[in-house]
Amino acid sequence: MPAVEAPGEPGTTDRAADREALLAWAAGQLGSGREARWVLEHVEAQGAEPLSAAERTRSVEALVARRVSGEPLQYVLGRWPFRSLKLTVDDRVLIPRPETEQVVEVALAELHRIGGASEASHRVCVDLGTGSGAIALALATEAGRWFPDLEVWATDFSADALAVAAQNLALLPPGDTGAGSRVRLARGRWFSALPDDLKGRVDLIVANPPYVSESEYAELDPGVRDWEPREALVATMGSGGVGGMADIETIVGEAPRWLRPGGALVVEIDPTQAYASIDAARRAGFAQVTTERDLAGRLRMLVART
Repeated sequence: MPAVEAPGEPGTTDRAADREALLAWAAGQLGSGREARWVLEHVEAQGAEPLSAAERTRSVEALVARRVSGEPLQYVLGRWPFRSLKLTVDDRVLIPRPETEQVVEVALAELHRIGGASEASHRVCVDLGTGSGAIALALATEAGRWFPDLEVWATDFSADALAVAAQNLALLPPGDTGAGSRVRLARGRWFSALPDDLKGRVDLIVANPPYVSESEYAELDPGVRDWEPREALVATMGSGGVGGMADIETIVGEAPRWLRPGGALVVEIDPTQAYASIDAARRAGFAQVTTERDLAGRLRMLVART
């Protein structure tokens, strides 16, 4: 219990001092002034009417307790920024990460390249394993500015994940009224969720598949291992003996059947999987294969073009 009293109780000062005391307590519990401020600001932003000091204290206490238990801050707050979006996130989906924001950056560059080769405004993108919908919704909002007729398919095998993606789809910024209509959610494992008539018509495929090996999973930070969905993290060994490569190999192997000539595949990978991913793309028949680095300089994305 924080050493803070709500207004109207003995020992109470003014509301500003009460707030600062609550903030100081939260920072002490969390070991982070920044996290404490995020928690407090999140609580204060809830509801149309300002909370009383007592209500605010109770809400902050509850969120701090969750965070102290080891629950990731993103789940505690329930919303997290991803590029220009603020997404609903909970333990049904992976937490959006900066590396995946870079995946979107590379995917947008590929779509620009593809669009530059034709005046057609209708483009088809697919986000395989969409989770929270982060990649699909970022493409719909950002690429939709260049391609008004953009069509984005977001697939996932998990009904829970698609429910979160649907929430985020409904919460797209009102400034882009067309973004929501560009996205289609579909349940199924990888390409099986897509209608057959998309074969050979897709311009861009993007995926952030499971790529953590079984042995690596045991060594993950508890904040990841104990909270984020295992099925969205872990993949079995690939055919070449590289850990965590099975889903990457499946996506890379099937992608050429769905892409149009000149289309592109962008897949988030672990840096240790870069060369195995390049080999898989070459075996699948891609004409051009390369990798891109993340902001830390690590090989993080496979880029393959038909």
